[in-house]
Amino acid sequence: MWMKLILLFAVLLSLPALGQVNGALVSDFKTMLPKHGISPVAEQTFCYNQTGTVEGYQVDKLQRIASVTKLLSTFAASETLDLNKIFETKFYISGDRLHIAGSRDPYFDEDKLMILMKTLNDLGYKSFKTVTFDKNFHFTDVALQAHQEITVAHTRLRLATYLSSKNIKFVRSKWLIAHEFAKEENVDLDKSITPMINAATVAISEVNPLLDLAPAIYTHKSKPFHAILKSMNVMSKNVVAHNVFLEAGRVKKFATLMAENGIASTSYKIYNGSGLPVKTASSRTDNLASCRMVIKIIELLDQSLAKHNLTLSDIVAINGGKDLGSFRERFLNYPETHEAVISKTGTLMHSSTLAGVLLIDGNVPFAVLNHTTNVSNAKKFQDSFVSRLFHHLGEAPPMIYSKISIFPWDGSTFLELSY
Repeated sequence: MWMKLILLFAVLLSLPALGQVNGALVSDFKTMLPKHGISPVAEQTFCYNQTGTVEGYQVDKLQRIASVTKLLSTFAASETLDLNKIFETKFYISGDRLHIAGSRDPYFDEDKLMILMKTLNDLGYKSFKTVTFDKNFHFTDVALQAHQEITVAHTRLRLATYLSSKNIKFVRSKWLIAHEFAKEENVDLDKSITPMINAATVAISEVNPLLDLAPAIYTHKSKPFHAILKSMNVMSKNVVAHNVFLEAGRVKKFATLMAENGIASTSYKIYNGSGLPVKTASSRTDNLASCRMVIKIIELLDQSLAKHNLTLSDIVAINGGKDLGSFRERFLNYPETHEAVISKTGTLMHSSTLAGVLLIDGNVPFAVLNHTTNVSNAKKFQDSFVSRLFHHLGEAPPMIYSKISIFPWDGSTFLELSY
């Protein structure tokens, strides 16, 4: 009895101090915003949860969340899909014909296509009369500025661009970019010889036209799905994120998943899995969420990943110079944050967002959602404000983290002959 009273008394004594901490953070937030050229203050929000209660400023205000959306897509995937899955894409070759049987691999972009072309060259293939693919093969190399569904027509068009000897200069430029990315991720690519495959015709085919021709069958095995999610979050891969969102939605609708986890439909409006705006000739629609909702997703994601024997650092970027991507120029002047923050950035023309966890006494989820056209200054503000979060909430020792390569290929055999 006395012990319960003592504990209750201790909690009551701590409440004013906790209130003072939040008051100090709100004061810092409001003071620092105009110093960074961000206004109006009423359009900005932040929140955190250290004590079991979400605190901050305007925690229930709906804000554009930009690529912080990818944390929502990651949670949806963790709840509905196998994060250890390996996607196996099949390549059937008979004479001068190639057919691609897709596996819905969400991360088959220009880097993988270039390595495929190099591997085919090494196997002696230089050209094909026809290249066909099915609806389960998704490919794009386009850096989208607005949401766009990747249709089979889009895949055909982009494939044909690469599989044409007329575009050798274009392909060379892409190979050099892939080489630099691979080098940064400790994967060796020979940049001296540009891979080249020429296809006279590229077309969609729902039926494999080579099955009865005793084709050679090669299999490409992706990295585990969780490694794809890591790449998606570090590099903020929009097409990958929407592919992931769609795959999760095939199992369970996003709205159903939210309702099952006690997240009110009034706290979010999500239209795609990347965070890109949906634009028409006369309108623009953005993904919106409250700071409280984002915090809840982060907490749920942390719990969900444990079911796959994974942690947030396996899936989301660690700041401090190891996971680059969207963090390449972030937090450089704040060493107290290095390898003590796991988070996702988001940037649009008039939005800059940051959300994740501070490694203070475990995980303290947080989010900063800025609505401003001055996104460059907003990033500097966020870096500085996260430092203030550490100042008020406590220090965190750097985690022991071994970098996870975000290049889509690990340098092993790209194609395995399976028949």
